[in-house]
Amino acid sequence: MQFIRECKERETYRVVEPTVAAFAPLLKKKKAYIKEVAFKTFRYAPGDRGELDVYYPISSMNDRAKTPVLFFIYGGGFNSGQRSISPKSFGLVYACLAAYFARQGFIVIIPDYRVVPNVVFPGPAEDVRDAIRWTVENKDVCLFSESSPNPDVENILLMGHSAGAAHIATMLFLTDVLAENDALRKNIAAIILESPPFDLSAMTPDWPTASVHAAYWGGTLEQAKENDPLHLYKRLNNTIIHQLPKTLMVEAEFEPEWLLDAGEKFNEEVKKRTGQAFKVLTAKGHNHVSLNWALSTGEGEEWAVDVILWLRNHNIIM
Repeated sequence: MQFIRECKERETYRVVEPTVAAFAPLLKKKKAYIKEVAFKTFRYAPGDRGELDVYYPISSMNDRAKTPVLFFIYGGGFNSGQRSISPKSFGLVYACLAAYFARQGFIVIIPDYRVVPNVVFPGPAEDVRDAIRWTVENKDVCLFSESSPNPDVENILLMGHSAGAAHIATMLFLTDVLAENDALRKNIAAIILESPPFDLSAMTPDWPTASVHAAYWGGTLEQAKENDPLHLYKRLNNTIIHQLPKTLMVEAEFEPEWLLDAGEKFNEEVKKRTGQAFKVLTAKGHNHVSLNWALSTGEGEEWAVDVILWLRNHNIIM
């Protein structure tokens, strides 16, 4: 964690490699601890990006309580990412995140989804929707275990990082993906959004990631700016806005400034539409990449403790 605090860089493309290099040895030391958490792989859609991993709790949180179900949607800049990153993480990312929450009594589900150049907006949001729907419809097959005899699919939790958080927002903010009257909306109790690109208004063609963003959103930056989470939210009707799941925003302390600004603009719009901004949780000592890699290492896990506390304080989990 000391490296993260001392690093003067904030832009994601500049911090990825040094952050991975810093955390890979910590993860390797915890390999047996992480691998102790059992998981199974299931197919929710055709193709090589249509699988998901289900991690089961080590033990039940409460014999009488339902087991909370947490989906994690990883990031990757819209053109990369997978549920198990190898070899740089020894296959322990994102198993490290799943193991952390499974040890707190959660069922954790990590689906793959399609990425650029093999998909365009809003394809990945459709994949997220399909993974959730498949899980709900097949809970007897994929969720039940000795430690999770009563999975709570009526109060699903969604947590996404970066592009993954944008896909969650797109699914909920775009009725072409999830219709206003779709029963699946009622199954989602809370969302945790880790620093997605809420607002792309400041992006120009000379940005390192501009071409990928343009490709994902259909070919131009104008299309990206029209359909980022902020502008999708602005077009929502009031009925949907007031029926959205409880929402927590998570930001690393050392995020790129433009991402922090984008989050602030989004939350200003939320307050304008609802009268109350979303709570923002700051992951102290972290950059855009490190907060998820830290889980199960024993270092920098405080932000996840706070996420669970927020869920409990809002009576979303017991």
